[in-house]
Amino acid sequence: MRVPSDEIPQADSLVDVVRTVIAISQGGRTFQQIAQAIGKVERQGRYYRKAAEIAGMVVTPTMNHSILTPLGQAFVRNNPNLGSPELLRGVLNSRIFQRVIPYLESKGITGVTRIEFEGFLNATADLGTVTMAHRRISTVISWLVDLGIIVVANSRYVLSNQAINQRIQNIEFDNPDEPLLPNPNDLNEYDLVQQRSSAANETIVSYRNSAALERADNAHRDLVNLTSERIRNAGALPKFNQLIDLATHIADKDYIFEMKSTTETNEKSQIRAGLSQLYEYRYLQNKPQAKLVLVIENSLSAKELWRQDYLEQDRDVYLVWDGNNELYGNDRTRNDLNFLELIP
Repeated sequence: MRVPSDEIPQADSLVDVVRTVIAISQGGRTFQQIAQAIGKVERQGRYYRKAAEIAGMVVTPTMNHSILTPLGQAFVRNNPNLGSPELLRGVLNSRIFQRVIPYLESKGITGVTRIEFEGFLNATADLGTVTMAHRRISTVISWLVDLGIIVVANSRYVLSNQAINQRIQNIEFDNPDEPLLPNPNDLNEYDLVQQRSSAANETIVSYRNSAALERADNAHRDLVNLTSERIRNAGALPKFNQLIDLATHIADKDYIFEMKSTTETNEKSQIRAGLSQLYEYRYLQNKPQAKLVLVIENSLSAKELWRQDYLEQDRDVYLVWDGNNELYGNDRTRNDLNFLELIP
């Protein structure tokens, strides 16, 4: 699916998007009031309000009456500026930038030329007329530069994973039908993931509700944070959506992680659940070669120890467990997942 035209910003100045959010926080509700507050004509008031909506800061639930989202409220509270983690989180949770980041990520330190970047955006998004397409491409690039997450070197655009990882812990993908680990050279993959997600909608709703409950659990949250930190330390970008706890691309390999809080009384059911979820997530994301990793809260009890061999030798799923805020794994897992810095 191509990104719809109305999800692509037309407001070049991210500074003025920030000013728009501040104006709304101070009582500006209509696009006319916003335009006046930021020194623009009324038409631009619409553009900048829409840009703030795309960035996740603003919603307009009734005709021409805008309010801040919870993310926008947090942004205003915490010294609103271009370096804000809330702003980066909101921008990267928009569909167009969730297409752009994996594309730039796949190009590594060589980056892309302006012409290559324009070709990708034209293929993945509905940019409108030729004139409008050029303006919107300029806006997307301008936002990335203003956020400090791409640098221009020798007329090439290079993504800075470090700049992203220094400000946010994980990149959230709000839509489960958006690939977390796409192959930017195969745009048909976006349609396939959407088709599979649509067909499995009832299951996805069930998993989404279950995931929301699990993520409220402290042990589960600790496992995600610990694993995410190791991924960031390896220079990669940890991503997640409403279903998948973490996914990342490292050294030309894709990884999908499922975290499970465990005790001796529930380890069997939790491991079974995690195993089935990993296989289903890999299918829904159309990543048959992705490495699957199950991360559990405690080491296996003596009666369930056999499951490690079952998971790793029979199911080809890596098992990792927490212990005193460290991650553990067997020899094969430590060797294959060396970026996790596992302990024997």
